[in-house]
Amino acid sequence: MTTFKSCLGSCLVGVGILALLALLVLANAAYGGEAYCDACLGDSGWDPMKKLDEIGNPNVGKAEVMPGLSTAQKNRVGIWKQPLAGFNKTYASEEINSLQENVPVNNTTKSLLKKTEPRKIAEENMSIVRSAKAKGLLAPIDEVTGSQVFLDISENVTEQITGSIAIPYTNFLNGTNVRSEAELAKMLGDAGISQGDPLVIYGECMPCGGGPAPATFVYWIMRSLGQENVRVLDGTVKDWALAGKPTATKTAFLPAKTYTPQINQNFSADYNYVMSGSAQIVDARTMQEFGAASIPGAIPIPYDNVIINSKIRDETKLARVFAFLDRNQPVVVYTNTGLKGSVVWFALTLQGYDARLYSYENYLYNQAATGKADATNATATA
Repeated sequence: MTTFKSCLGSCLVGVGILALLALLVLANAAYGGEAYCDACLGDSGWDPMKKLDEIGNPNVGKAEVMPGLSTAQKNRVGIWKQPLAGFNKTYASEEINSLQENVPVNNTTKSLLKKTEPRKIAEENMSIVRSAKAKGLLAPIDEVTGSQVFLDISENVTEQITGSIAIPYTNFLNGTNVRSEAELAKMLGDAGISQGDPLVIYGECMPCGGGPAPATFVYWIMRSLGQENVRVLDGTVKDWALAGKPTATKTAFLPAKTYTPQINQNFSADYNYVMSGSAQIVDARTMQEFGAASIPGAIPIPYDNVIINSKIRDETKLARVFAFLDRNQPVVVYTNTGLKGSVVWFALTLQGYDARLYSYENYLYNQAATGKADATNATATA
């Protein structure tokens, strides 16, 4: 039986495992037992700043290049050849605030801060327009029919759409790893889901600050399992209730079915793909995390840049968020474990990009493993 088990250190190589490798590396929170949600990560047991400085900083061990600039600023100027002036212009006020410790506060930045907040408030009050293509990924509340199977992936269900089944997104994991193909198939089948069902996913992770990240992550898992007819609800259960739609406090139970996965590797990236230089790399973590260290050459697009009022932003706004990217080149998106990165991956997919999901922890693990391997080989050669 094919397995979803993680591939740390030396990998067991077989056809089935190779077919699943890309899916596995995303969910693996390597070597720390950290909480799966990026925002909920605790102490991993090592010195992260030291390790990040050693691994994520391309200039480590060399004379300082561009002294006085943060890593984020150095990447912008030295790697992706963008002027430092206007560094803040594509970010909402919360990202700009996070940059102020590295960017001098002058009349220009003060003026930008004053102008950005009103724009954000105005956007929050605007209705979001969805194209027909977007509705193929995001299910509009007023257009969803009763023929859909609703899957609530919230950690704690207190109110849900009437008729929904509930599988908390944490149930898709075994510790910090995505469950095996067989385990997922049994879990979904026992819940009454088959591969051909029209599925609508919704729910939130409140410890992570709410928003669609867990739903887009489960969407990514379902697409990787070969589920074609699947969408994310365009809103929350509160939005559903405000629209006059029925809600319930009890979970529905559907007759068991057989779920037959057909693994699709095209939604995931592995370390070799990231290092090949064939894809644009997007760091979807916060600006503080990006500024501390990142995959060299990564472009920072924080995950909350694609969210407004706990929804995916309007397509016109998303086009501006992704303005730095080349539509003709693949994109790899990463956050620490991939969960919040799935929101940016989802938004890129909605915009028509060839996007894949990755995790920074897998990058750090492989960087460390490569270093140890090099040291061993050098010793043996000597």
